[in-house]
Amino acid sequence: MSLSLLLLIALVLAIFSIRSIRINFKMKYQFHSALTAGGAILAINLLLIAITALGVFFIPFSTPIFIVLSPVASVVAWAYIKYCFPNPLLKRLCAILIGQSIYVFLFIYFFYKNQHLEPLYPGEDTFMRGLGLLIGMVVCIAATLIGLITFLLPKVSGTKLE
Repeated sequence: MSLSLLLLIALVLAIFSIRSIRINFKMKYQFHSALTAGGAILAINLLLIAITALGVFFIPFSTPIFIVLSPVASVVAWAYIKYCFPNPLLKRLCAILIGQSIYVFLFIYFFYKNQHLEPLYPGEDTFMRGLGLLIGMVVCIAATLIGLITFLLPKVSGTKLE
């Protein structure tokens, strides 16, 4: 199974979970400001990035599982925080931009590293390192866009979020 197929499966599952989440939330917590909602999103993003990175590095054969489950868990968490933060569109935009700032910083880091990529030793081919950085940039852009779509879309009719 190729990496692109796994990423496609993760994207389809994430978009599907946006449209069909039907969870009865027992705990009804309400965020009162965009800063607290954005901070919660940022904490969840950092936690999922750390779990995925540690899982990929320390459990090598679990990479496909982490690649598929991490975006789905992110989207479910973002949908829950969106449900707990029923404010106008502009305040939701501020909250998601605070929460997704980690992906913007990672994109800037990957872009910088890609622009200043040099061989570690004479004669080294830097293609694979450049490809890895490019994949990192694409993942950061996709995560930011999916987060924006998830958090800014209005409530889907027919979902039962109580």
